Amino acid sequence: MTRHYRIYPLLMLSFYTTVILAQNSSPLLASNTNSVKRDTETVSIPSASSVAAIAIVRTNVQIRADSAPARETPGTNYHARSSDILSSAGTYGDFSRYLQLFPGVVFNSDESDDVLVRGGNPIENLYLVDGIEVPNINHMSTPGTTGGLVSMIDTATVQGVDFRTGGYDASYEERLSSVVDIHTRESGTIRRHSEMDAGFVGAGGFTEIPLSSGGTLLVAAHRSLLNLFTNDIGLNGVPVYTNGLIRGRWSLTSSDDVSVLSLSGLDSINITPNPRDNAETGTIQTQYSGWRTTNGLRWRHVYSPSSFGIVTASDSEQHQNIQQQDQLINNKIPQGGGFNSDVLTPVYSELTDDGITSLKFDEYLTVGKHLDLTAGGVSRVVRVNYAVTQPLGQQTPFSSDPARSDATSFYPHFATNENGAYGQVTFKFADRWILGGGGRLQTFSFGGHITATPRASTSFQLSKHTELHASFGEYAQMPPFIYLTAFPQNHFLNPIRARHIVAGIDLFTSDRTKLSIEGYQKNYHDYPASTEYPTLSLANMVDTFGQESVWLPMSSVGQGLTRGIELYAEKRVGSFLGQANIAYSRSLFSGADRIMRPGNFDLPLVFNCAGIYRPGSRYEASFRYEYTSGRPYTPFQLVESTEQHRPIYDLTEINALRASAYSRLDFQAGRIFHFGETQLIAYGGLENALDRQNFLGYAWMPRIGAMFDCLTRADHCQQEQYQMGLFPNFGARVVF
Repeated sequence: MTRHYRIYPLLMLSFYTTVILAQNSSPLLASNTNSVKRDTETVSIPSASSVAAIAIVRTNVQIRADSAPARETPGTNYHARSSDILSSAGTYGDFSRYLQLFPGVVFNSDESDDVLVRGGNPIENLYLVDGIEVPNINHMSTPGTTGGLVSMIDTATVQGVDFRTGGYDASYEERLSSVVDIHTRESGTIRRHSEMDAGFVGAGGFTEIPLSSGGTLLVAAHRSLLNLFTNDIGLNGVPVYTNGLIRGRWSLTSSDDVSVLSLSGLDSINITPNPRDNAETGTIQTQYSGWRTTNGLRWRHVYSPSSFGIVTASDSEQHQNIQQQDQLINNKIPQGGGFNSDVLTPVYSELTDDGITSLKFDEYLTVGKHLDLTAGGVSRVVRVNYAVTQPLGQQTPFSSDPARSDATSFYPHFATNENGAYGQVTFKFADRWILGGGGRLQTFSFGGHITATPRASTSFQLSKHTELHASFGEYAQMPPFIYLTAFPQNHFLNPIRARHIVAGIDLFTSDRTKLSIEGYQKNYHDYPASTEYPTLSLANMVDTFGQESVWLPMSSVGQGLTRGIELYAEKRVGSFLGQANIAYSRSLFSGADRIMRPGNFDLPLVFNCAGIYRPGSRYEASFRYEYTSGRPYTPFQLVESTEQHRPIYDLTEINALRASAYSRLDFQAGRIFHFGETQLIAYGGLENALDRQNFLGYAWMPRIGAMFDCLTRADHCQQEQYQMGLFPNFGARVVF
């Protein structure tokens, strides 16, 4: 099999609601505002429909972001603007790929949209859309992860993304690596606004409708197109997906506003390796289909000029149906078939339904000029309904024993509770020093776990443009239920814990310039590790999308250590935006043997630079260059692999070898055509414009072993796989 390409997500833009509080008067909610994000506050420019209401504001107007006043606590926070994401080369307008421009983020492969933050697994990221948690924001997701092929949110429906990579405060739900806070668009116009787009990732559009109550209604839908033109994008199949978004906002009274969100997606793909291709690296046929939806409501009430509360109710459901068959059995041609026959052996079946219903309350209070208090709690019911069978087990790639092992069937069907409460305090000494602290108490009924995780942070402003900051935090997160229920002993896995220590300095910060340096250390413990293979943990198990699924008995004995230092620079000069970062880090994890080894995402040196140039209102151009250390990988045991005609990893050399460096240049150019009040934006560009061969990994070719003999030339049966080669990107968007 030659290496193929997957599809890429579309993005999201964010919106910042503002609470306008007037001294000695009733609080106002300005829902129709054009918001300009600037560091931690949102400065709001009233639209025509809100001028009359805002006219009663007389003195000392305070402006607070929807994310609450107490979130002025120090921490690592980056902001991605929608216009920059849409124009950025190498991202397909995908916010996940744009986040890779920020320090501490690495990629899994060119094909996936995983966000891997400071050595963490994709499951360690918290995704919020307008303050509502979305457990999985991607299409075509593998079980137990938040990564996938394509995002469910269209680019044009998003205003911006706030990205927190460490030291985030106790008001956020427990996650070990990052918070991705997505805000849907809020134009504040009094006219309907619509957009349509078509490109490599699909076609769709949205419309935003102002309501007579002063609110807005946003409706969007998108569908993939590739299946209309091909039956194989390089995965031995082509994904088909559809997503939709509905978001409404209403100001009920001068003190109350309500917002609703509905985000849904459905997807499918059939992966069929060619049985007549000797170079195929897989023999597993996969039929995948799934859907996921999140629906939520948020009610915000202003009690006084110094306090308000938010009630959030939401429900999320996920369903997956995965069926797999092996074209070879025990790496031999099935009885009754020939080498080119389509005789199949069922090896895996998965029907999974996950549901989460939650009710959350947050209270924000400002006491005088120096003290902000935040407190709240959440109660959720988690529903698990699985039917997973792997009746034959598998000839595991982790052992040279040819017997099939780890056969399992599990059918959990239950509901369980998870509850949490938090408190956060921010104290401002004079005008320069901010000190924050808090903690979170979490209970997990499954397993009977209780965790208490403290947080602390501080910042000190040396001058108008220079600031020191530091933060400490402990975080706890349960492993996914698919792991917890796979084997009886996995029921006793503990919550995974991570401790963040972060310190840095903003060397220079202004409206158009940012230069910062930051160091961090994350210590993991209670990390799930295999009880059968002492060197193996979740940190060095490969992505199984399109391969036979792997479930193993585990215990919470693994450990991890990631640390690094990052330099970030951003500059706006006239019509040019440039940004760059360079980071050095190490990411080490252990299995049951307690020996630290590189994790799958250990890329010591990462360098990114990108630029966007807009010379006027008709043209724009962008570029992106990325360089990283080579990927770590585990070699095969060639003697045993050739004897048994199947891949067998050398577990004494987990991620011990490293490939050559990764290097990639992308560019994109666009032209804007004006037809009265309608705009047509046409763009095109190249991904990996220099067509560099970037190493992905070694793959075994079992068909050669089944038909021929690898004993004399073992290298004939393993093939070097590469990332995406030279690839075009083009499309158009209509704004009217």
